[in-house]
Amino acid sequence: MNTASLLQQKTAQLAAVREISRAIAEAQDLDATLDLITRRTAEVMGVDSCSIYLYNKAEDELVLAASTGLRPSGIGRVTLSKGTGLTGWAAEHGEIVAVANAKRDPRFYRIIGSGESRFGSLMAMPLTARGKVIGAANAQTADIRQFSDEEIELFSFITDLAATALEKARLVHAAVVQEIHHRVKNNLQTIAMLLRLQVAQADALTPEDILHETINRVLSIAAVHEILAQEHHSQVSIKRLLQQIANNITTGMTMTGQVNVAVIGDDLLLPAQLAANLALIANELIQNALEHGLVPQHSGQIRVKLKRSDMALTLTVADKGRGLPPGFELDSDQGLGLELVQTLVEEDLGGTFSLASKSDGGTEAVVCVPVL
Repeated sequence: MNTASLLQQKTAQLAAVREISRAIAEAQDLDATLDLITRRTAEVMGVDSCSIYLYNKAEDELVLAASTGLRPSGIGRVTLSKGTGLTGWAAEHGEIVAVANAKRDPRFYRIIGSGESRFGSLMAMPLTARGKVIGAANAQTADIRQFSDEEIELFSFITDLAATALEKARLVHAAVVQEIHHRVKNNLQTIAMLLRLQVAQADALTPEDILHETINRVLSIAAVHEILAQEHHSQVSIKRLLQQIANNITTGMTMTGQVNVAVIGDDLLLPAQLAANLALIANELIQNALEHGLVPQHSGQIRVKLKRSDMALTLTVADKGRGLPPGFELDSDQGLGLELVQTLVEEDLGGTFSLASKSDGGTEAVVCVPVL
């Protein structure tokens, strides 16, 4: 190989390593990262297949997690007992395997239906993190040939990067699981508090009303978790959350007539617990507007507006209904819903809450809470 070709090859290898390193640093999706690693490794090393197996401790086996060269249908299905085959042997013994004619090696094991029968040579390496084997990777070629020391060194470096990606994903998963447990615990405690408050005021409502209000409160908290699951990160779009809450409430309405709940204004991402509190607050204010603001006409519009300032978020819920009764005092005349709003806003979030009749008719509730 002449100097120009060698330089071109080295440049391509460095570019691949940089791309893999960047993908690991920015990784949000482990499957996509492993796919990129196998694809770029196959390209830069000039091999016909590159595959990554993850160790399943519960079953004591290696599971195919990503591959460029094997049949895609085998991802997540093809398994190897630890110690079986050349790849399993590498994982079992924590050593590098590089064989020119894999089928003649006594350790060779054919995985039926994987599509690897067309390959001749094989190189396999363990994936290790914190001194423990967490998987294995292999590279295969259709022709029978020896792997050079340079190829072995490059593949070893890439498998170290792959192990880093796997360890990072494990740590992130552990942190996410812990955070989920924390959120669920907090929200279950909130629901229990709501039910206790509801029982204390049970004489004022029918069992059907109590059940309906409780369902909407639980759905408001559930909406936070649904958005977190869909968006795959730890913060929630508050505007999307309020739109979902509005849809939940209007879908479950038993009143006749047309009611439109419009969510307008600024959007921002909020931590899960703050979003859960605001979900409950918005639920109570929208329900209050429906039950006390628009009755008896059973139709009209409720406007939910979000406004972000430098250090605060203002939530306004306004209707064009009949307004507050004469002499209404928030501290003395509130029901359970408004009591819940005031408690969440002032005590939990350190904000302010006001409720007043508008000069042009209807009622306006304003919540202002600090945000970073």
